[in-house]
Amino acid sequence: MTTQTVPTAHTVAPHPARALTGAGLAVLLVVYLPVNMTFGSVNLLEPAITDDLGVTASGGQLVLSAYTTAFAATLVVAGRLGDRFGRRRLLAAGVGAFGVASILAALAPNLVTLVALRAVLGIAAGLFTPQVLSTIQSTAPEKLQALGVTLFAAVSGIATVTGQLLAGAVAQAAGDHWGWRLVQILTGTIGAAALFALRTVPESRSTAPLALDLRGAALLGTGLLLVVVPLTLGTSAGGPAPVLATLAAGGAVLAVFARSQRAAERRDELPVVPPSVLRTPAVRQGLIMTLLFFTGYGAFLYEFSALSQGAFGVDAWGTVVLLLGFGAAFVVTALALPAVERRTGRWTMTGAAIGQAAVLLGLALTVNGTHGGSPSALQPLLILLGVTQALMYGPVLRTVLSRTPTWAAGVAGGLFTTLQQLGLGLGVALLGSVFHAVATTTEGGPATGLPHGFAVAVTVQAVLALAFAFLAARIAPAGAA
Repeated sequence: MTTQTVPTAHTVAPHPARALTGAGLAVLLVVYLPVNMTFGSVNLLEPAITDDLGVTASGGQLVLSAYTTAFAATLVVAGRLGDRFGRRRLLAAGVGAFGVASILAALAPNLVTLVALRAVLGIAAGLFTPQVLSTIQSTAPEKLQALGVTLFAAVSGIATVTGQLLAGAVAQAAGDHWGWRLVQILTGTIGAAALFALRTVPESRSTAPLALDLRGAALLGTGLLLVVVPLTLGTSAGGPAPVLATLAAGGAVLAVFARSQRAAERRDELPVVPPSVLRTPAVRQGLIMTLLFFTGYGAFLYEFSALSQGAFGVDAWGTVVLLLGFGAAFVVTALALPAVERRTGRWTMTGAAIGQAAVLLGLALTVNGTHGGSPSALQPLLILLGVTQALMYGPVLRTVLSRTPTWAAGVAGGLFTTLQQLGLGLGVALLGSVFHAVATTTEGGPATGLPHGFAVAVTVQAVLALAFAFLAARIAPAGAA
């Protein structure tokens, strides 16, 4: 068998034939929009989908999980494929497949067809998402690269909020049957339209001799599926016993995967996730911080939606309106991040995480003290929460990317987005369970139980924010460098 020399963390890839321009960056950001738009819109439209197709709530959960599960399981391997075969090529393939699958999903006549097409959507999104970050990292000049990471963070927030607003507006205008279907078509069209402008994006690939590592890819994909599926489905997968058994099996497969990657690197081969990349302290700790951040983020959105509809008496559209200040603050702060960091320097993430812990505790006291109270009383705290989250998200993303060697750009983008999906699933599954357990055991019904459950859950999320702050303080000099 032919062996390969594993590039070191100091390997520097030469610049591609063309450097990324501002126009190319704009195309990449438009390409990325449908990923979170799809997630945000279908979360809001799940009740309309279940009513239209005549299925139960567990069927709606399958519609959601099919996308997120396939997406998470594809990301790292797709990043590696882009590194080897060309990132723009994978972008084009993924975006084209995403557009076609979106239109077909809009025409789905039944649950089985829709779930299958949502899985195809997840695979397509997983194919092109890592290429966006890795293209920015490997082809953009230094100043444009920093701007690109800043705008990528802002677009993440913009896409989620836009997806929810689009879903609410179209559903109200077109009704339950056509509303969710039109949203699917519109979301797919946005990404597909960018195909005609992909020529502005330079082609790039890794200079390292990358093999496919089919065994490692199979182990990673299987392990992620076994972890993400039960986290996404929760108790609808058949109760706690099957969920725990599947998670244990996933952990065992991922342990075998880790050993196979170390063994491959010892043989001077280049595995799908090179352990040498993860041995960089800033990368390793940055990925842990990514998991902590998205675990809290996913849990908060889930808990706040349940609190709003159960204790405040608003519908799904009302929940979106309540979160507009939170989303707007996130986007504005993400765009202003470079100016903020010039003042706060390497302690941006640490201070923001400590601030987030304080805001979460403030939300817990406000909600629990008034047993729900008026939603308007929460707006100042929700706006502050959006600010602190943007100050955490952008820098941790840049930390992971900037400390990863350019030849492994696809690996970094894939790992970051995979842990993002795992964190979202963990937040809903674990902290969401805490929220409901406390709410159902509190006397006084939903009006008392939901605020109390929310207070307990966000207090746990405050602890996660403090753990994020601790790690941020340790890697702050590396991140600033």
